[in-house]
Amino acid sequence: MERYCRRALKLAEVSFLGEDEGFAARIPGFRGLIATGTSRREALAELQTALSDWIDLALKRGLGLPPVTTRPTADPVSAH
Repeated sequence: MERYCRRALKLAEVSFLGEDEGFAARIPGFRGLIATGTSRREALAELQTALSDWIDLALKRGLGLPPVTTRPTADPVSAH
């Protein structure tokens, strides 16, 4: 499961929301999974925690997990 989480986090997308709002991080294909923080690093750390909880809930509900394949781009985390 740790390997799955690492691969999923490589797909993370981070967006700048504005000076007063900070950053939001999400993983495409993981419906409803989003985390925020005052910095990119904080948003990604929150996303890692949220991902673990998201996976636990999905498995308990028998929903399965989305496939994770790495993107061909060199920089998987983007910010504006």
